Order: sequence, then C-alpha cells, then structure tokens
Amino acid sequence: MTRAMTSAMTNVARAGLVVLALGACASRSQIVETRMMQAPARPSNCTLAMVQAEMTSPQFNQTWDILGYVTLTDASSTDPAAEDNRKRVRPHACAMGGTSVGVAVAAATSGGSSIGYIVLRPKQAPAGPSTF
Repeated sequence: MTRAMTSAMTNVARAGLVVLALGACASRSQIVETRMMQAPARPSNCTLAMVQAEMTSPQFNQTWDILGYVTLTDASSTDPAAEDNRKRVRPHACAMGGTSVGVAVAAATSGGSSIGYIVLRPKQAPAGPSTF
C-alpha cells in the first residue's frame, strides 16, 4: 500500500468520525457540508448515482475523488435512500460538484439520527506540467 493510499484511507476515517461527532452534538435538524476538494458546481437538481463500495479499499481511492461530505442530523428517516433525505442532500452534493454519493455513516443517537453521505466524482486525470 502506497503512502498516498494510506493517507487517503486515514482522511476517510477522520471525516467519518467528524460526521458522527456532528450528529451526536446536534440537537435540531440541520445539514452540514464538509468540503475536502474544490470542484465546479453542478445544477442543484443534477443527477447523482448511489455508490456502494468499500471506502477503505485501494480501488476506491484510485477510482473516486472525495469532494466532501453532507451530513443530515435528525433526519426524518434513518434510511439513507429515503426520498426526503435524497431531496435534502442533492443540492448540496451537486453544489460540491459531485456525480455520485455513498453512505459514509448512518447512526441513531440519543438526540435523533445522523446520516453522513460521501460526495464523489470519478478520479480526474492529473494535470500536466505547467510553466512557472
């Protein structure tokens, strides 16, 4: 495993802990965005694919750019695929430039529920060298 892959897996794990902490601390319904990478925004009603993959695998990090996370606290449904949850997440994920989302974490807390969605886009080709 390369150093870059280890670093990427560590970032995914850290972000998951942040998502859980935000959900545990929330006392009312809210949406929190955590951006990890800048990307051009897409229309607020863009089409998003739901990805089910092992986020800590090297293949995941070779396939996807992790743009960030959208966390719903006190979600109306604990089902990440529920229509209401998808309607709430979509404009945020699209604004981040995402083409796909996955479920990073879903948890029920004493204050309600928390669902963390990871916002993704296919890995971009590295930029070529530029003149300085």
